[in-house]
Amino acid sequence: MRKGFLAGLVLLLAGVYLLNLGVYVWDAGLCLGLGLLILGVTLCRVFYPPAPKPVVPAPVPLAEWFAVRRKGVWRGVALGLALLVGVLARRKAPESDFTAVLGLWLLALGIFAATLPARVGAPSTLARLGRQEAPALSLLLIAALLVRGVALGRVPANFGGDEGTQALLSLQLVERPLGNPFATSWYSVPTLSFLLYGAAMRLFGAGMAGARALSALVGTLTVLTTFLLAREMGGRRVGWVAALVVAFSAYHLHFSRLASNQIFDPLIATLTFWQLWRALYGSAEDEAPAAWGWAGLAAGLGWYTYFGARWVTGMVGLFLVWRLLVEPRFWARHRHGLALLALGWLTMTAPLAVWYAAHPGDLTARANSVSIFASGWLTREMALTGRSSLALLGQQFWKAATAFHLTPDPTFWYYPQAPLLDFISGTLLLVGMVAALLRARWPARGLTLLWFWSTLVLAWVMTENPPSSQRGLLLVPAVALGVGWGVEAIFAALPAPPRRKAAWLSRAMGLTLAIMALANLGFYFGVYTPRRTYGNPTAWVATEVAHYGAAHPAAGMTYFFGAPFLYWDFGTLAFLLRDQPGMDVLPNEIPEAVAPARFILVPERAGEFTALQARYPGGVVHELRAPDQRLLALIYDWPAP
Repeated sequence: MRKGFLAGLVLLLAGVYLLNLGVYVWDAGLCLGLGLLILGVTLCRVFYPPAPKPVVPAPVPLAEWFAVRRKGVWRGVALGLALLVGVLARRKAPESDFTAVLGLWLLALGIFAATLPARVGAPSTLARLGRQEAPALSLLLIAALLVRGVALGRVPANFGGDEGTQALLSLQLVERPLGNPFATSWYSVPTLSFLLYGAAMRLFGAGMAGARALSALVGTLTVLTTFLLAREMGGRRVGWVAALVVAFSAYHLHFSRLASNQIFDPLIATLTFWQLWRALYGSAEDEAPAAWGWAGLAAGLGWYTYFGARWVTGMVGLFLVWRLLVEPRFWARHRHGLALLALGWLTMTAPLAVWYAAHPGDLTARANSVSIFASGWLTREMALTGRSSLALLGQQFWKAATAFHLTPDPTFWYYPQAPLLDFISGTLLLVGMVAALLRARWPARGLTLLWFWSTLVLAWVMTENPPSSQRGLLLVPAVALGVGWGVEAIFAALPAPPRRKAAWLSRAMGLTLAIMALANLGFYFGVYTPRRTYGNPTAWVATEVAHYGAAHPAAGMTYFFGAPFLYWDFGTLAFLLRDQPGMDVLPNEIPEAVAPARFILVPERAGEFTALQARYPGGVVHELRAPDQRLLALIYDWPAP
């Protein structure tokens, strides 16, 4: 059995390696197919006979859910206040101050939380940590924060246009009067997440680093919630492996260093499922009501962030329906908890629901714009290529399914020119998915598979240009769990005496994971970021122009010769140079300038500089160049300062 497993693992390693090379694809497919087949057969023998069903808590008496009748009343009050908040926010003028409305909503959430038992699951989870685990977890979180928070203003060097747009909106929301947190804004994104980023900039500064600070904190917190969830679902080993994958994954690390709200997706998912797991399979029955309520609140919060987090609600629903169908007396045991889950979700989402009731188009606007069906992409591609819809869907699925091993992200959001996973993590993920599939009827494995495949289809297969990394961040915790199941399967399939296993297998796996972490850090900071591919060349030009403008403020109006390649209202310029007036100049036009003035020309329009200098002589020219001496922009200050 051990030899068979090792043979399958070697073939799998060879296949993943060949995929990473991107040359011997057919050979890689053969190795992967044989490896997965051998692993599947071996693991079937390891996992046979079928594992027993998980132990579920006994039915909770009604009295323990509503200790007194007042709790039900107060929960109703909380929901009513949340609905009132939505109505007030809808009726107030956009230029009004929404401070009182926001305070009323926080009061509603506070009332609902106060009705929950004091214990919410966290003390029990953390109390089970060993004496060495707690300090190790603290060190891991510190390391995760450091790799996310150090040099935020310089890494990544480019400040993307979408980053700038979101940062500018965030600052505008927290200005007096306070903006509406229960509306939608840029690309129909709910404004509450922008409010959070604006508050963070009030604390950390309104520059590149300050705009990105909240993402670094959210990314670090996700390491903790992933650990708590994975430890509850799979035990100590799975918890640590999953936390390490999230902490040092170049993919998650990158988005933890951007001023963009997609980073909330994995946090919302892990927080929701951690509490849901404690509600369903926790060891302390008196914690179940609180866990149900907190799970509802967490899932509801996802509706205020990036659109991917909304699918957390869908996954919760699918998972509960599955358990309802396969677990005896599931409804009888958990009907009160399900009601509390729904009530918490409604209390959190009520104000936004009122907004969507008045603006139904905003609910699906962004999804429709990137959907291969609603946007018309599938129809256009069928007409252009002559291929059937089934063939195009197959192509979409292939790109999505191979994102972590073969197909790079083609978008400006990341563009690593490599798969989303490193060689080691990619191999362990395949092992883990095989192991999870063989035990799919187990809740933990089933949830992992549901999470991974449903998100992959919705985020990538059904959207344009897969695998678009910004839409797939919800996959990160599921991938981390898959890697954890892979490590667990290796320990199960390689039996050895306890002392020997602890002596060589644990150390070997620890060394492997350390190499994985170092490889990801080396790739991100040593290979990826120096390329400056994030944000496209426009972001590079705009960032350098903004840095120059911040260091040498223009004395008067700035005339920007960038159209149609780059515009003055591009997010990077609009945010970083928000205090400096400027305007676009169309091609082959020379504006009527008033001294002093600054003229900025992008390389595509550098040929217009001669005529500009002839019209306004006596200025000073400054060239912004890349390290390879490629021209980024011409800056002409007139008259000479």
